[in-house]
Amino acid sequence: MSANTNTTAIVDKMKYYWVNATPNRGFYFGWPQEVDNIHSKTLPLMVMNPPEIIVSTKAWSSNTISTNSNWTLISYDILPSQYNVTDDLAILEFWDKMEDEVMFWIYNWWYYYENVLGIEFILTSPIQIIRIKEASNDRLLALKITFGFNFYRLCANTNDYPNID
Repeated sequence: MSANTNTTAIVDKMKYYWVNATPNRGFYFGWPQEVDNIHSKTLPLMVMNPPEIIVSTKAWSSNTISTNSNWTLISYDILPSQYNVTDDLAILEFWDKMEDEVMFWIYNWWYYYENVLGIEFILTSPIQIIRIKEASNDRLLALKITFGFNFYRLCANTNDYPNID
């Protein structure tokens, strides 16, 4: 069994590895519609939605309570001025660069948990990346990333039962 963690610790490490991989990256935890209210955006910007959490266990007293989590993130970046907004092959190249950065980010925080802390994450759904070009701003590109993994959030202390008197 791996060590325990919680979603706050996971989000903190996800933010750390995004912001510190390259200077001047933005990170926001919340919903995509809230991004419009952030007026001083730092791009590239990662917007992480609160995860969907499903707690499962075969027996509460078995001390093996696991958490299945589903994550949705959107990474935004602006197409540099040297790129022509109608040159789809150049845009494809920029999207590849954005995708490489996201995959490197996933590798870094995943490696930290598995190899530094010894916390096992079991991928429960494949990493899916959808490329988005904003119609209202033809220079703003985005990647929507979804994936899921399982981790131990809580191990029950079976020696300290609650007092129900």
